[in-house]
Amino acid sequence: MPALEGDPGRRAYDAVIVGGGHNGLVAAAYLARAGRSVLVLERLDHTGGAAVSTRPFAGVDARLSRYSYLVSLLPPKIVRDLGLDFRVQGRTISSYTPVERDGRATGLLVGGGEARTREAFARLTGGEREYAAWRRFYGMTGRLAERVFPTLTAPLPTREELRRRVDDEDAWRMLFEEPVGVAVEEHFMDDLVRGVVLTDALIGTFADAHDPSLKQNRCLLYHVIGGAPAPGTCPSVGWAP
Repeated sequence: MPALEGDPGRRAYDAVIVGGGHNGLVAAAYLARAGRSVLVLERLDHTGGAAVSTRPFAGVDARLSRYSYLVSLLPPKIVRDLGLDFRVQGRTISSYTPVERDGRATGLLVGGGEARTREAFARLTGGEREYAAWRRFYGMTGRLAERVFPTLTAPLPTREELRRRVDDEDAWRMLFEEPVGVAVEEHFMDDLVRGVVLTDALIGTFADAHDPSLKQNRCLLYHVIGGAPAPGTCPSVGWAP
């Protein structure tokens, strides 16, 4: 395989990749495998971009993820094509959200098995409704994920091609045509549960649940499609109710 970096004094390359993040490295590797000469330029002293951990606090030996928890979006096809030694380490607990209600401290635990999550929902909300809605909502997103994820390594489909692939008009409406806040309010009654669901839609977007740009919908989709999960699971954030 031709080297990715080559001789810095060389004047001509078939391709120059600016930025040695995960996308740049994948592009460079594929070009090199195709027999092209490639130069990768990176301003930092290491490659990997957002898909690495870092030590942000001087003098503290604590490695924190930047955005590397999204590695579940790395398609297995790329792992196979490039011969990567790549494994995802799962976790049983996704999140715990504390809250005070009626003068008592409580919260919502997501993870640790279905029974434990169901019990946490019942303890917080006083019934089974919200957990059943949780299962229905993420069952829908899981089925959609299985149909959408393969398109990440295929030619970009048209809107109508993707709609036919999704083959679920309710899911299409909720996630592709109207702000996801509408669907969340339709499915869930408890404000804390709504907030936990919307975390995957709003984190890093500076949007709100009803933003007409639908950028929050795209953020939610990236969270739920990682690794084409089975219905009701979301490996990019590590939980399975």
